[in-house]
Amino acid sequence: MTLRDRLDKVHGGWIALLGVLILSPDALLLRLINADDFSTAFWRLGFLSMALLLVAVWNGSKRGDSVLQSIIPARYEILTGLFYGGTCTLFMFSVRNTDAANTLIIIAATPLLAGLIGVFVFKRAQPMRTWVASVVVFVALLGLFSAGFGGANALGDMLALGASMCMAGYFNVLGAKPEVNAIKGMLFGACMATLFLFPIAEPLSPVGLDWAWLLILGFWVLPVSFLLIAHASRKIPAAEVSLIMLNEAILGSFLVWLFVNEVPDEMTFISGAVVITTLVVHSILGLRASKRARAAA
Repeated sequence: MTLRDRLDKVHGGWIALLGVLILSPDALLLRLINADDFSTAFWRLGFLSMALLLVAVWNGSKRGDSVLQSIIPARYEILTGLFYGGTCTLFMFSVRNTDAANTLIIIAATPLLAGLIGVFVFKRAQPMRTWVASVVVFVALLGLFSAGFGGANALGDMLALGASMCMAGYFNVLGAKPEVNAIKGMLFGACMATLFLFPIAEPLSPVGLDWAWLLILGFWVLPVSFLLIAHASRKIPAAEVSLIMLNEAILGSFLVWLFVNEVPDEMTFISGAVVITTLVVHSILGLRASKRARAAA
């Protein structure tokens, strides 16, 4: 029995939770790396590109595709790749330029942002609960941004918002175009971001344990977590995936606090509590609506 066959027999919620658990140390590992931001981003995405290349070629060989057929992206795979590369790059720079909790809280709002993009770009209708939740989260994030405006966290908070927008675009394209090969798109995005960063990075600047953390990020944390979450999203409702992914904001912040003693300030606690509570209620209501719709059908 192959790994895919085994995963197909597991409930999607457990697969998504496993993906979130693997992803949670991302912010902590970025905090532990001493190399400069550009070199860290270069190697993080470079190792991720290598891992995705192996996965893409392996999947292609099972389909009987050549190496080029396995990795060359189509039009919408290029678009998803650009969004994915932007997400990975901006997330890294955000974590390094603001409190990790700020980044994770802002990223947690991605499902609502994705819903709004779906309305204005893809003309998808959204229920009233999404609009109400979006307003509440917007006010909470506004408080978070205003607290750090002009301070040391301002740049990192804005980069986190950019990462969230890129991730929302990524999920919207995948939702609108189910034929898109996510691995090809991720590979393209990671490669393009790596090439972009190469001229401004200092590839030999990482030292000692930096290499271990970068290898763990590039070959384990990023590819495995995203592939598991993507697999789960095909088995369970998006609302359930969003609810499970909120654990990353909690677990990721806890790990950074535990190992590097980075304590979020009062506004981060308040904004985070509002955002997470709102998203939990929104996801639960979404799951109930999905169950009612399936029962009616």
